[in-house]
Amino acid sequence: MKNTLTSLFIFLCLLGFIIYSHGNLIKICDVINEKCTVLEKSLQKDDWDDSYKLSVELKEYIEESFEPLSVYINHQDGDLLINEALKLSQYSKYKDKSEALSSIHLIKYSTKAIKALQTPSIQNIF
Repeated sequence: MKNTLTSLFIFLCLLGFIIYSHGNLIKICDVINEKCTVLEKSLQKDDWDDSYKLSVELKEYIEESFEPLSVYINHQDGDLLINEALKLSQYSKYKDKSEALSSIHLIKYSTKAIKALQTPSIQNIF
């Protein structure tokens, strides 16, 4: 009986961690998409100072938020987002609009792909 209760407790802890991590991951991806949309509008207006500031904030947010989730998701996904955010900050600093916009779109696509991969479905299971 004691082993059954211990196993059940461990299972419930694991299930709680998965549910919490999944909800947190979806929220983080949505915030990153919102920040990218604001940054994209700033770039389209050619507001380079604001764009640089926003891109640095985006990079810092990605670094802070994906560190605890590295247990739950693939490290390469988080590293890709951090690398693109670094590139984006440099493109904004040196006023390279086309490269900056392409980095924004890659970040948006990557967050969309991360959300799709982490959402439980038949495709993800088999």
